[in-house]
Amino acid sequence: MNGEQSTELPATLPVMVLPGVTLFPNALLPLHIFETRYRLMLEEALGDCRMLAMAMPRDKQEREVEPIAGAGLVRACIRNEDGTSNLILQGVSRVRFTGWEQTEPFRIARIEPVQSREGDQENIESRVTQLHALCARFKEQGIELPSQFEAYLNQITNIGVITDLVASTLVADSRVRQMLLEEVEIPKRLEKLLAGLRAQLS
Repeated sequence: MNGEQSTELPATLPVMVLPGVTLFPNALLPLHIFETRYRLMLEEALGDCRMLAMAMPRDKQEREVEPIAGAGLVRACIRNEDGTSNLILQGVSRVRFTGWEQTEPFRIARIEPVQSREGDQENIESRVTQLHALCARFKEQGIELPSQFEAYLNQITNIGVITDLVASTLVADSRVRQMLLEEVEIPKRLEKLLAGLRAQLS
């Protein structure tokens, strides 16, 4: 088991480009939609498969975006009187952009799923133990963890899911989050996550 959900992905997805925002599989991401282009994008997504991709830009003008992104399913959407919307996006898969169907008024990308790989499992349990210890250190330093985070973390046996949950919840540096999203081998992702958390705590 690699932690990726089995949700069937369409051939194309509308893409929301936001600096500093990463959507990991299994994670929940609250979003406030107010830009005109993304209101149009949301309308299209809700009228189709209720899915969209979250990508980070490579430059301030959004001329280029990172090629690996998170695909998510709109689990809830509340329309506001001013035309904006609040929604909850649930990550379902890593995806790679293979081309663009359109770039205006919002991007629509051709995509392919990116599956996690088991990789070398040697000493993996000890590294998971280290990860739990690092999460405890965040709490000891007074950093407020989300409700049920610890209980959920202790119940998970799927290491791919564990790495994505912790990365989504605790990693502050968007560059590190993007690196973790791009790493397909679970043991390597876990090592990079441990390094990122230790740097953040130092």
